[in-house]
Amino acid sequence: MIVQLLDGTSFDTSDYNLKRLFHRIPSSQIDHNVVAVEGRSDIILNSQLNNRTISVEFLFETYDIYDFYALRDRLYDLFVRTESFYIIFKREPWKRWKVKLANQFELEPSPNMGSFTVEFITENTNAESVYSSIEFVKEWDVNQHAWNGMIDWDSEPPVYSFNTNSFTVQNLGNGIIDPRSNDLEIVLTGDFPSVLSINNNTTGETYAYNRSLTTSDTLTLSNIRTLRNGVSDFVNTNKRLLTLAPGDNNFTVSGGTVSNISFNFRFQYK
Repeated sequence: MIVQLLDGTSFDTSDYNLKRLFHRIPSSQIDHNVVAVEGRSDIILNSQLNNRTISVEFLFETYDIYDFYALRDRLYDLFVRTESFYIIFKREPWKRWKVKLANQFELEPSPNMGSFTVEFITENTNAESVYSSIEFVKEWDVNQHAWNGMIDWDSEPPVYSFNTNSFTVQNLGNGIIDPRSNDLEIVLTGDFPSVLSINNNTTGETYAYNRSLTTSDTLTLSNIRTLRNGVSDFVNTNKRLLTLAPGDNNFTVSGGTVSNISFNFRFQYK
């Protein structure tokens, strides 16, 4: 298992004389808002997916009791953090879970070996790809796995930068990319005399920007923000957001001519 800090620093648990025996990743917790109605079954008004707890059991090996205590302190330093970090399981190296330590853990003192369990609570309901769409590289590399693990190896690699007004964005994960909860950056340049609209024909969503753009301008949709040349300009939009459904998302840009439009996001895995 790999522990990756937010600054990109990574630690391999095998370097700590640990062997991952197994790990359990349950489904997302589903909470229902239920109203009791006399004379009939309860009515579920809405449902929400919440965090999950991942448990990992490790086997440790030490040379003597003094080595055990040194290892124990190194493991506390590795896992006990107030800030979030990522965990990556080597059998699924293309995705990572953003977590915090869920509760205390302890190691039974032993001069040779023993096992212990660590529980992590996820910050998001889904895992995300280690690499973003613009970092995507379709080549085999045991240390990278940037090719995502869910594509057809014989197909052409997907692209996320376009210079036409109609194009298809592939969401290779099985989760929706929603800028309210996931990172999604769309950067557009082009010539638009009055207004422009970006339509995701797959989801039926339309984003509109109600000002002109010249080829020297850059319009950036960064999560829920709209930036024109780096300055916030959300007020001149239709106050709508674009999401990406799993699979192919067919887009049309109208109101002018696209010079370039790019999509940067991380795939989501339920």
